[in-house]
Amino acid sequence: TPWEGPGAMIELSKQVGELAKQVMIKERYYALTGDAPDVDEKLGNEMADVIAQVMRLADHYGIDLEQAFLDARADEARYLESRGV
Repeated sequence: TPWEGPGAMIELSKQVGELAKQVMIKERYYALTGDAPDVDEKLGNEMADVIAQVMRLADHYGIDLEQAFLDARADEARYLESRGV
């Protein structure tokens, strides 16, 4: 069954939490005994999971995500230029 908006949003929130956890492990904010040798792989997997959920939301709402990305970057560039950055 296709994902609906609220379900995809809940899953996105969960995946962002998992990504935050891996970042905290990578940056050693958590007290770990020994090394976490697979932290980079887990970090990449969580990033991919977040992207997958964003893509599901875009699909559900009929948003051209590539165009939205390009438009957002252009808006950001115009804003920064207006601030002399």
